[in-house]
Amino acid sequence: MVLLESLENREEHLVDELRSLIITRSKDGATVDEIIDDYYEINGTHLLNLFHTRSALTRFLVAMVGAWCSMEGSNGVILWYCHTPKTNHIVESIQKQPSPVRAKNYREYMPRSFPDESAPNDSQTGQEPLPKCSEKQVMWRTPVRYNRRRVRRKERRRRSYSAARKFAKKYWSLPTADELDVRKYGPSFHKHQLMGDDFFLSIAKWDLGFSFERGHKIARSGLCISGLTLCEAAKRVKFTKYIAPNVLVNVGTVDLLYGRQMTNLIDDFNSLLARFRERYVEPIITTLAPIANVVGCSLMHERLLKFNEYIRSICPRYIDVWKYFVHPDNSVRFECYQQEPRHMTGSNRPHVLWNLHGRQNLLHELGNAVADQICDDPVQSNV
Repeated sequence: MVLLESLENREEHLVDELRSLIITRSKDGATVDEIIDDYYEINGTHLLNLFHTRSALTRFLVAMVGAWCSMEGSNGVILWYCHTPKTNHIVESIQKQPSPVRAKNYREYMPRSFPDESAPNDSQTGQEPLPKCSEKQVMWRTPVRYNRRRVRRKERRRRSYSAARKFAKKYWSLPTADELDVRKYGPSFHKHQLMGDDFFLSIAKWDLGFSFERGHKIARSGLCISGLTLCEAAKRVKFTKYIAPNVLVNVGTVDLLYGRQMTNLIDDFNSLLARFRERYVEPIITTLAPIANVVGCSLMHERLLKFNEYIRSICPRYIDVWKYFVHPDNSVRFECYQQEPRHMTGSNRPHVLWNLHGRQNLLHELGNAVADQICDDPVQSNV
């Protein structure tokens, strides 16, 4: 247990450092190599000694809260950005500063060849413990300028280009036969467009590999938006340009956390269904999982049970996810939730999100349920 806590603290400290390094370059974005070089300059430790490959480092960056990547123009350079509610003032201050001359274009990162994408390992020594470095020290340091004395840096950039292109391919390339076009519909699961609040948003990012959209203070990816309420979801359906023929919806938890009255929940939910039907779409609605913020009987819990029963009674197509988060006696499976509540960018109420076990279990069950919906009559079937 002590070892596990130590590893978790070490990972949190690493996340804080990487987030701070990216924030210092929030004016023009940071390449993977700049992140590696900046970290080495401050801590004296090469990130590839910790992650071994650039692909592993990239996956770690994707999972960081507040971080997202984007492609720079036709050159195809992958740039990383990051900000959180606590660092908004720092990001705004940095963005007001003039850009360095070298940031006007990224020709220096373009490869002249495409060698093997496997990452180099500059040291065969064991992994060193991470040195302590305060967030303030990291955030306010001057970004490292391109130094021609480091000849090996060019080689590292050439090797990372191919890996970065492959990683970003699913965000900007044309869709394959078994997925929706992410540029139009955002996150999807088995050709079903996803719509939901932070619970579906966490699945879209951490498990399905979709990135947050750049330029929004509230985290979002397609129709998965932090703090999404039933009323806001109805507006999104009405005004969004692209709605897929099949949509998987999980919305309502935020309304319950806000203490909305049952009549308001029902009115907003009916409005959401009406907006879908105006677009000639009959969505698959999921019931809501237990809210782990509260324990035992409460007014919120009673409203949740009633709302789930209402979904089952009026929706021609629904998937009951409630049963995947409770024991046979209807007690909550807290092993499927994170240990502590977290503050979300789109809500002023903390959320106890599903952990990796809970998300993976739900995805497995959703896959089976969606398959049943496809095989059976799509209108009359209930799952």
